[in-house]
Amino acid sequence: MNYDKDEYEQLIDSSLLFTLDREKEYIVYRREVLKMVEYLYCYLMAINVHKYETFGVEIVDTAKRCIESYKPDSGRFLNYFSSAWKQTYGHLIGRELVREKFKGIHFTEYEERNFRKYMRLAQNMGVDTESSEFDDRVAEAMGISTSDVDNLRSMINCRPIYGSRVNEEGEEYSLIDQLDSGKYTDIGVLQFEAVKEFMDIIELAFNQLQERQKPLLAMLITSKIAFLALEDERIRAILKRKAFFDEGIFEETMSRGEQIQAKEIADRFGVVEASASRSWRRFKNGLKTPCHYNEW
Repeated sequence: MNYDKDEYEQLIDSSLLFTLDREKEYIVYRREVLKMVEYLYCYLMAINVHKYETFGVEIVDTAKRCIESYKPDSGRFLNYFSSAWKQTYGHLIGRELVREKFKGIHFTEYEERNFRKYMRLAQNMGVDTESSEFDDRVAEAMGISTSDVDNLRSMINCRPIYGSRVNEEGEEYSLIDQLDSGKYTDIGVLQFEAVKEFMDIIELAFNQLQERQKPLLAMLITSKIAFLALEDERIRAILKRKAFFDEGIFEETMSRGEQIQAKEIADRFGVVEASASRSWRRFKNGLKTPCHYNEW
């Protein structure tokens, strides 16, 4: 079925629904409610049917909730609904991300919510996630104990990792497989969460390296993922807070418009290229099994 965004936008804006008395004109009102729910569903399908089609029940529930709570002084109803749906969709995607990270493991809604809160704090707090300061601040922000924070960290470090994602066309791609080329396909606005998770995975692995390994690998990692931040300031800001970020290599990579090759980075540390390449292969291959980094 083809959906015309402009058509449904006009139908929503011109609806008589909010001019009716829901008690005195109950039958007409209920009919208009059903029409409005249909219009809102079709409006979202017109925006992106592949993105929203699987959330039909949630769209209907959100539409009914908005119709029930909307007041004319809240402004344009379509804007009111769009804001509510954006929030609902964010929660839905958050749950999907949790389930994808821990495939085969059941979590309650409370546990999923705690995981999402923890990840947001880990990304935005600007404090070493292995430090006691981080534990104290997260515990206070989430209203949990520091031992609970440690449990969340342990869960995250040992979760099953799958490098594959699915783009808007339903095609599978892997950011991990694209690391060596440094040229990332299928990364758009809708993959922002995937990129953040990708950098989290890399940071978790990097933090478990021996200190002597970190400087060389920080340069290699930064150069290989620099172009993910080329057109998105949000990603650049997250990247610059990561433990593996090397600012000098980042600026040099951007200036050249290409990766800094392993041989050149190896030369800067006085090691042979084969040694640097071997360290990189072990690091990349281990990204899918972060619990094993303590075996290095």
